[in-house]
Amino acid sequence: MNTFMMVLAYMREHPAAILMLTTLISIGIVALMMLTHNAKMVDAVTAKPLSLTTEQTKQVVMRHKLKPARYVFFIPAAFATDDIINAWADAVAPRLGTGFQPVEVAIIPQRLWSPARYRVTFARLEALR
Repeated sequence: MNTFMMVLAYMREHPAAILMLTTLISIGIVALMMLTHNAKMVDAVTAKPLSLTTEQTKQVVMRHKLKPARYVFFIPAAFATDDIINAWADAVAPRLGTGFQPVEVAIIPQRLWSPARYRVTFARLEALR
């Protein structure tokens, strides 16, 4: 009980130290979330049918949507063909988590400065109902 009172007294005397500590903890949590997001993307696009290199993975964009739970990958069309993308989507779906399956594979045509891309959408099974 005495230790708890000492902690409360320290918090009252030094609010800036507590504010800095909470800021550092929140920055650490955000950095950890970004690290796991990037690791999941690299793990998915380096899977066997697609097998992108580290330079090519930097050009791939992954978006995670929470409601409903979806992963959307934007892969440059120069890296693969339709057959490779479809085989990759079927192979990668279990790696993303339980209940994920490929929902849509679409080609986004080339525009002025952006090259043609594949948009591969994975969704959780209960999100499809």
